[in-house]
Amino acid sequence: MEYTTFTIKAVILLVALLLARQEVSATQSWVSSLYQPGVDSIEIVRSALDGRSQLSYDCHKVLSQLLANHTDPDVLQYFDSWGRVGSGRIVGHSRYPGNYDECMHVKSSLLPQLKTKYCTASLTIPGSTPLQLGVCSPQQCTPEDLSQLYNISVQDTTVSVTCQSQDYKLPPGSIVTLTVVGLVILIAVAATVCEGIFQILKSRSESSGNDDSSSFSSMKNEFPLKYILCFSLYTNTLKTLSTSQPPGAIGCLNGIRVFLMTWVILIHSFIFNFMFISDYPQLQTDLMSQPATRVLLSLFLPIDSFFHLGGLLVTYHQLKSLAKTKPKVSSFFKSLPTLYLQRYIRLTPAYAFMILIWTSLMWYAWDGPYWIIPNPVRTMADTCVDKWYLNLLYVNNLFNPWFSCVGWSWYLANDMQYFLIAPFIVYAFYKSPKIGTAVCSGTILISTMASIGVSHQQGYPFVGEISAIYTFKANPYGEVLPFYFAPWVRYQPYGVGILSGFAVWKLKDMKYKLPQKYNILLWCAATCLCVSVVYAPHAAFMGRHVISMAENDIYNGFARLAWTVGASCVVISCSLGQGGWINEFLSWRIFVPLGKLSYCVYLIHLPVIYILALGARTGTYYSTLMFTKDVIAAIAFSYLMAIPFSLLFEVSFSNFYKLIPTAQQLKMKIVGKAKDPSESCSAEKQLNGSFHLMNVSSDKNQ
Repeated sequence: MEYTTFTIKAVILLVALLLARQEVSATQSWVSSLYQPGVDSIEIVRSALDGRSQLSYDCHKVLSQLLANHTDPDVLQYFDSWGRVGSGRIVGHSRYPGNYDECMHVKSSLLPQLKTKYCTASLTIPGSTPLQLGVCSPQQCTPEDLSQLYNISVQDTTVSVTCQSQDYKLPPGSIVTLTVVGLVILIAVAATVCEGIFQILKSRSESSGNDDSSSFSSMKNEFPLKYILCFSLYTNTLKTLSTSQPPGAIGCLNGIRVFLMTWVILIHSFIFNFMFISDYPQLQTDLMSQPATRVLLSLFLPIDSFFHLGGLLVTYHQLKSLAKTKPKVSSFFKSLPTLYLQRYIRLTPAYAFMILIWTSLMWYAWDGPYWIIPNPVRTMADTCVDKWYLNLLYVNNLFNPWFSCVGWSWYLANDMQYFLIAPFIVYAFYKSPKIGTAVCSGTILISTMASIGVSHQQGYPFVGEISAIYTFKANPYGEVLPFYFAPWVRYQPYGVGILSGFAVWKLKDMKYKLPQKYNILLWCAATCLCVSVVYAPHAAFMGRHVISMAENDIYNGFARLAWTVGASCVVISCSLGQGGWINEFLSWRIFVPLGKLSYCVYLIHLPVIYILALGARTGTYYSTLMFTKDVIAAIAFSYLMAIPFSLLFEVSFSNFYKLIPTAQQLKMKIVGKAKDPSESCSAEKQLNGSFHLMNVSSDKNQ
């Protein structure tokens, strides 16, 4: 009886085990169908070595050795570093980079010659979202070999593999760049030491009662010391971090510049983090549905605001200079070459060093699973090798700007081109406000018509989201010179800035104060215009409204105009001291040094974002908090890196340029040698105003 009972229990247990095994097998089959690429790396290699693959001899040999010794802890590290499909697949998680650092540091006493490289396998599976898996590959294996590994393990899958180059030996161009940058740093250190010695000697002289300040000043002005001291980090730091402002400065513009630069970094951080490392597509959908995100996705607004500030400052400063010197037409035209040269030398050294560093050194700045071809760093660096001269001529925005060297520098090219015509419009304002207003309004009207025409011809969508619906075929990328970059399209804000600069100069010169009701009206107009530009098309952004061609053209033609008119209302009110607490905040002295850094921040902020984004080790399940953390890091690092960059390549070369004798100074020396004093005075009077614009600060960051 007991034997029979035991037999029954054994049979029942056996049946239960078989059923459980069948259930587990079915579950595993379901999981396998859902996570097809999630085959263990050892099994992938074993499948490829069983005779079904045609691996190269060297790759087959080293993989066989690895598989034979896979129980060794060091070799197991190699297999452990591969990317495997994990959680979140159903909600769109598609990037599994594995462990990059673990892969790159594989060392085994059993295989002392083993060297690895990091690769990424992109798998396109029918009926499923694409996958990207990290692959730790021996150096002997080619991308074609690795493709076969997955083609055998995962059926009906299209596989492409890209491997990172392991040749980190600096080419001659990079060595030259390091030498040049090192030389500038060496000169800066030497200048700082000299400055320190002078300061010590001067303080000792003053403490001992000997007033030798004049002798020290004369020594500092001797050649070549005065040129070397242009690079003094001590003096340049004091100048850069100073919160003092020249008389007549518009204080609120410092805060506006910092705000706009922060906005630019915010937008670019959003784009590149979600483009390269974000692995939570649902967050993008959630963010698009939030009204606050409209500010984040209004890509053109901060750049148009910078154009507006550029036109305003050029006009305001030049009108102040013209009012003092009262030059004739001939003197004005004679001053233009010097004005353009000053502008070029003011901007170009830092810009040129940015291009040089980007082209030669940026690729070697970091590594990681996302630091891989196709990489925007490498792509743009290759473009710079062939087309760097277009950037230094400030015409790179006219030659296929989607694939230009240092792509974000299209703004500098547009701004320089606008600056070439601005002095003529400003001089027209000086001679006759009515003529100036008519000329400037005419240029804005032409730009508005061009915006509508180009928008219609190209079908450029003002809504970039996938959810937007059009009655026409939207084409944001297909043109050689797209709507987004065309200088005749982007001129509107600059022209409005010129009008605003004239209004500010005239009102401040008259010491005019707006009546309270008109001031309130300005702020109401600014609020209505700016909020309308951002939020009026919200339904279209969300796909709840079908966008017609006429609506698209109207928005593209007038949105920039409306935004900058609203911004002008704010600037005019604040410049007259009637902006209340907003003006007090924007005029806060802490924004003065930060505003001075905005040019260099703009130059280097995208390299900083690239390093932070592409240097990530894993894909990120982005949340609002995580994104905020990354944006704060990008802003902080951009401003911190801009300080030494500005001191070395902007302020130093600007100081150096100021010491070069101008044509006016050379002629004045000749005048000073005239024997007849009356002749000397006459000659000096004739030269007065010829270069009246020489010391005008026309750059937006001054």
